[in-house]
Amino acid sequence: MSSVFVYNIHMLRIGTLQLRNWLVMAPMSGKTNLPFRLIAKEMGAGLVSTEMISAAGLSRGQAKTYSYVATHPDERPVAAQLFGSEADVMATSARIAAEKGIDVIDINMGCPAKKVVKTGSGAALMRDPQKTAKIITAVRRSIPVPLTVKIRAGWSPQEANALEIARVIEGCGADGICIHP
Repeated sequence: MSSVFVYNIHMLRIGTLQLRNWLVMAPMSGKTNLPFRLIAKEMGAGLVSTEMISAAGLSRGQAKTYSYVATHPDERPVAAQLFGSEADVMATSARIAAEKGIDVIDINMGCPAKKVVKTGSGAALMRDPQKTAKIITAVRRSIPVPLTVKIRAGWSPQEANALEIARVIEGCGADGICIHP
């Protein structure tokens, strides 16, 4: 039996979420707060995103971290980008974000910042396919909303393993992958 793929250049679907266009605002630390997201939406973004959020902070109920998932109906759909290295903490924080009205959960596996990778988060996960699988599987099971993952080409030019990691992510049920080379 053959498959028929319908490609619409005007719309993007992520899991069950239909975006009005392909304009997706990237999360930017210290920038993508609620007012910025509302402006991006006004300017035509099909999907906006919170800045990178610590899964540990969100799962512990830290007030400042909770403020990052505060949304407004005019910005929807909105994604929250989470970073962390523990599957259960990532799953808990993803569930909290979804319950707060976040439409897409995005896992950050691309950040190379020392303060992120020293915790085993961000790009450090590119070096551990088994841990990646545990995190993606746990998060997928904990949320009803689409799940995406941002990765790099690899940990380093000598460790370019995006294809291997992408296959792990796909196999664990993510709805989309963004590669940040």
